[in-house]
Amino acid sequence: MTSDTPTPETVFAPEVPQRDRKILLKEPKEMIPAAGPIPKAVSNFRAAPGAALGGIVFVAVVDAVVVALAARFLPRILPALAAEVAFGLVAGIGILVIVGLIWGATLTSLESDLARKHHGKYLQASDWDADAQQLMLRAQAAVRAVTAAEVTRRGLLDDIQNDVVLPEQLWDIGQILQKLTVLRSRHREIDAAAASVLSETVTRQADALQRTEAAMERKVATLEKYADQVRSADALLRAERAVEQVRKDDDAYVELLASAEPAAGTALIEDLSEDAIDLHQQLALRLAAIRETSQALTPSPEA
Repeated sequence: MTSDTPTPETVFAPEVPQRDRKILLKEPKEMIPAAGPIPKAVSNFRAAPGAALGGIVFVAVVDAVVVALAARFLPRILPALAAEVAFGLVAGIGILVIVGLIWGATLTSLESDLARKHHGKYLQASDWDADAQQLMLRAQAAVRAVTAAEVTRRGLLDDIQNDVVLPEQLWDIGQILQKLTVLRSRHREIDAAAASVLSETVTRQADALQRTEAAMERKVATLEKYADQVRSADALLRAERAVEQVRKDDDAYVELLASAEPAAGTALIEDLSEDAIDLHQQLALRLAAIRETSQALTPSPEA
């Protein structure tokens, strides 16, 4: 894929804390592919020996200069005992700083610690092949559309618990697509000789892959249907608001028309009222359809 090709966002298991997610997303290179082993912890010194050693040497040189200046000038400006105490403090602080830097260089970074701790509970674009990435992009676009919708922000869909159901859906989809990616890669690596000997097994595995791919396509399509319904409800909500605005703005015209032709003025008010009622009913029906579709996204208790 080229750098201009969009890639899916990282998805996390529901149990990963938000704080840890933010830290990992700031350093995505620390995250480990789900299919790979967890690497051993690497200290800051081993990860960047030049930077760590350079920092220690720089601080040591600065500390030496400060100690030398203190030894030269403190006795001139302070009594002997006070100068000795001040010199000891300066030298002690310098030593503590150097020791702290050396100790810090032996530690691992917080990001790498979290990446190992939550390994397998986050998935990146590199965990999916091209086909899987396309499905994840579609699923994430659908979720963003639902989250950004006005009917969602206004709480008209609060009873669906989108903030819980949709992230769980993305994680479930991501996990299955990651497994599909691994198995598809292994399946493609089967050579002709092995395939001829294990033809029945290979055929059965190919069928399992195809059936899973079709199931994931249906799952993502259901998410997209849900997002389309939410967009449609948003459009009805805007139309309903527009009718109300027209009714307010049109008062002057109605009064003018009613003063000249009372029957016409009354008819105009009735038409606008009927439009508002019709839109409200359509919105109620659309919200009911959204709730019905949301039930297909939520696993049944028996599942």
